[in-house]
Amino acid sequence: MTHVPTHWTGIGLLIASSLLACGEANEPTDGPGDADAGAMDAGTRDAGSMDGGSLDGAPPDDAGSPPDAGGTPDELVAAMLDLVDTEVDPSYVYEFEGARFVPPEGKTLLILGQTLDAVEELTTSFPDAPTPGGWSAYWGIPSMDYVTRETTNETGDRHHHQALVERFPNTVLHSGMWMVGTWGVAQRTVDGEFDPVIRDFSTWAKAAARPIYLRIGYEFDGPHNELDPATYIAAYRRIVDIMREEGVQNVAFVWHSFAAPPAGGRPISAWWPGDDYVDWVAVSLFGQLYARTPGRWVDAVFDYAREKRKPVLVAEASPTNGINPGSNAVWASWFAKLFSLSYARNIKAIAFISQNWRRNPSNGVTWEDARLSNNPLVGRAFFAETNQDRYLKQSPELFEELGYTP
Repeated sequence: MTHVPTHWTGIGLLIASSLLACGEANEPTDGPGDADAGAMDAGTRDAGSMDGGSLDGAPPDDAGSPPDAGGTPDELVAAMLDLVDTEVDPSYVYEFEGARFVPPEGKTLLILGQTLDAVEELTTSFPDAPTPGGWSAYWGIPSMDYVTRETTNETGDRHHHQALVERFPNTVLHSGMWMVGTWGVAQRTVDGEFDPVIRDFSTWAKAAARPIYLRIGYEFDGPHNELDPATYIAAYRRIVDIMREEGVQNVAFVWHSFAAPPAGGRPISAWWPGDDYVDWVAVSLFGQLYARTPGRWVDAVFDYAREKRKPVLVAEASPTNGINPGSNAVWASWFAKLFSLSYARNIKAIAFISQNWRRNPSNGVTWEDARLSNNPLVGRAFFAETNQDRYLKQSPELFEELGYTP
């Protein structure tokens, strides 16, 4: 059986970090603040070229750092929230076409994760925080491991879709399906080797009786995934066609871009499986957010989604420089930018990853510990922002708001 990598997410960005830090796979930048290489670990760059070059995510002096100013916790949180720009770019407000389970206008679905360990960390550290509208989990197309039974990978991360279904009623599931070109996994999918797994997943999904946002071959354009566009498209379509044959009605099919220098320098459209096969377009946001602007690779994803009239899901987001227990500066250098971008680009769902990335080093690149529990004030600000009515969380009305009827 094909070995599924231990680094269920972020591995692509880690590899990109290593390449880009060495000056490879990178186009010339347009000047200070350009984030064309934004997916790299910001800590490998000159702090002068980005808004958050230091390893604790602190912005340069000229950016200021109101969150670390004096005051009561309530005053500090208020100052942090004031850094979020709520202005909406009207060009990103458009009518969606052929998309399932999209929040109403002015709403964003909140998803957290990405492991069972993260679920425990968040629910234990922030017991008064509302339960998010969904949870993230991962699995690989060669088998139903990580779906129907709890499975632990080599770094100790635990995944189990069914456990999330049973523990959290009235929530959605954000499911990352690992499928790469390496080991011929995508081609074997095309050849039908994994058809029984797809049919088993279809049966399980129907029984889950909730919206499932399925990212097929996530980060398809990442060089680390080695996905030939034609093979990826054929594999993606085969998966969707089988699930439709099986009568699955509660799965939204998600096309998830790396949002960093793509494999072979191709445009992301090279991997497009067709308008009728995609419900959502997704993007990864890691080190890109330390820059003054997200950069051309991120912009390309949003613009393509707009062209195709699809909603955007931030499928993986985490501050790679970590959350420092002794500083709130990461709020200004990363979190405020995430939420500001959410407003500006009319992002319809955000999946935040609370993860100690030091457990997941790759190619000599190590990201920092980005668990919300590291800094209670940053965590408090995060939940103060997401507790607003804008963000959809667990509730008996959630499915109705998403247009899903069990």
